[in-house]
Amino acid sequence: MEGKKCRALGEDCQAVSEVVGQVLMIAIVVLAFSSVAVVIFSDLVVNPPHTPHTDLQANLQPSNSNNTSYTLCVLHTGGEAIDLKNAKIAYLNASRQTDYFNNLEDVSFSREGNESENGNLMLGDFIKFDIPRNNLTFTEYGTIDMYFVYTPSQQVIQKFTLCKM
Repeated sequence: MEGKKCRALGEDCQAVSEVVGQVLMIAIVVLAFSSVAVVIFSDLVVNPPHTPHTDLQANLQPSNSNNTSYTLCVLHTGGEAIDLKNAKIAYLNASRQTDYFNNLEDVSFSREGNESENGNLMLGDFIKFDIPRNNLTFTEYGTIDMYFVYTPSQQVIQKFTLCKM
């Protein structure tokens, strides 16, 4: 009896190759369209702007000339050069809202170190500028959080926690 069942099963295979062929064709079409869609849509995705990888150090001191301002000094200690046109310094005020020194080229600062004509902050360079005392509100611990931000990508390059002196 077992031989008859196997033979009956084997003889009833007339349309199997057509069904398998259709499934394979559908799979090929789906793979082709999905690969074309991946190529098209991957070109439409905008790559985020490059954020410089660098190390910075900062300190905040009372201004020597008067007691109405602080002097912020930011030193470039390693990594890539930073275009100062595309950088800003953010800090948290008393209500924990973010304020900015938007364009570092507009703030009065002195740039020392490796002088370059292109406005980049490079290794060994530092910028110093005065901040009015009433612009900074320190926490009860005498600290303030400042962020050096690269504006094209809106990414923080370096976070500083500065102490009041």
